[in-house]
Amino acid sequence: MKLRIKENTLRFRLSQGEVTEFKEQGTVRSITSFNLSGAQQLIYVLQRCESCDLLQATFSQNMIVVNVPAATADEWTDTNLVGFNNEVDAKDPSDLFILVEKDFQCLHKRPNEDESDNFPNPLADLKT
Repeated sequence: MKLRIKENTLRFRLSQGEVTEFKEQGTVRSITSFNLSGAQQLIYVLQRCESCDLLQATFSQNMIVVNVPAATADEWTDTNLVGFNNEVDAKDPSDLFILVEKDFQCLHKRPNEDESDNFPNPLADLKT
């Protein structure tokens, strides 16, 4: 799972296997270690939430947890829906914007990146 953070925006991109894991287990997580011993880590988790009405995130003890309402999780994993997000007030810079997407293969291959589990890019057939 990829996490992109820019100011008050969190963007999660999941491979095919991660979307399947999320569908079957109700959760998927990734860990980023900041030193060789792994003593300092950032853990980020996407989890299905039966009691949530809204997409929301918490941050505690070096862990970002994003709770996904069950209906949103089902629609995303069972259809061709690419992604979903929470609705925030664009005029309020303190609102946290969360975007969760299926990760597509890039149109231009980059060295040292394994995209074998990413979703096929729908624009690949249009590429000349």
